[in-house]
Amino acid sequence: MAGRLLAHPERPASYGALTALPLVFLQEERSTPVNIGQSADGDDVRLSGPARMFRAQFAENAGELDAMRPDVEGALTCFRQAGDRWGQAVTPPCAPNCGSTTTTSTARSPTCARPGSPASGFGSLSVGDEVFGDLRWIDLYLRRGDADRVIATIGSARERARRMSAPDMLFLVDAWEAVSRVRRGDLDRDRELLDAGERGLRGGTLFPGDHARTLVGSLRAAYCLETGGLSGAEQALAQTYAAALAARDLPPLSLVAVQTAAFAPAHGWQHRAAALLGAASRLRGAHDRTDRQVRDLTCRGRAALGEGAFTAAYGTGRELDGQAAVTAVAPARLRREFGAARPGHG
Repeated sequence: MAGRLLAHPERPASYGALTALPLVFLQEERSTPVNIGQSADGDDVRLSGPARMFRAQFAENAGELDAMRPDVEGALTCFRQAGDRWGQAVTPPCAPNCGSTTTTSTARSPTCARPGSPASGFGSLSVGDEVFGDLRWIDLYLRRGDADRVIATIGSARERARRMSAPDMLFLVDAWEAVSRVRRGDLDRDRELLDAGERGLRGGTLFPGDHARTLVGSLRAAYCLETGGLSGAEQALAQTYAAALAARDLPPLSLVAVQTAAFAPAHGWQHRAAALLGAASRLRGAHDRTDRQVRDLTCRGRAALGEGAFTAAYGTGRELDGQAAVTAVAPARLRREFGAARPGHG
């Protein structure tokens, strides 16, 4: 049914652009549909605004931020020309989805407005939107190193999730608390949070479930690496890669690439770790200069290999096309290429 509707040559007014995106998400194909592209490039700003916004989302999910940014700006221009205040409110000017990408400029910009503030003229946001807004700000504060705001925002997100009576949302908040503890080096409560998150996600009810399972799985791998459990990390990476593939977007796979890059040096695979960091940047669509773990791995790689060798190895991953990068970051590929782990690394 989705295929037949998308193949229909014309869908009148803005409903064509508005209905096409959820229909495409029912399909395996993740490229921008031709009819959305036609609407985005057309002269009717009422159509081209939402179509450009949707095309930007496809580009972000494909790790193509250079293509995403002009469409975000173009969508905002169209919404302004059309007098569409709601369109301006829901098209974020610095557009990271929950858990995907935050650029250096976003993390440092004092002018990045709190999510939802332009929409205040339309009434309050739903509690669910407020929670997702909190999660985006948790990521931003982590990158800024603002631990006090991280803790406070986690508390407000958890309180809102409880008001929703939505256990799935609470599991997601718990996962982000685990993110904050791993990144701050505070592992005391991490295992409890990860266990709760994994139990909550087994039913597959959370949207987007595969994205959330990728986040929790990458955290499990990071926790195992921090506590010396290399075999547990390897198992978690395999499960996380499967969840990221099921998500069918490229940015979640960058989480797998980074954790696999953290795993590789434990076996002496320094060149492969650098290449994996490069592949992560391709999957994400940008170099990540504000994530503490990526910065630490980069510094260690440069110290181990030297600047020239690290840059060359990183470039081999960065220059991959999307599908090649997906294949390159598969954790099982390390074992196939390099053989058994060193004795004593269990």
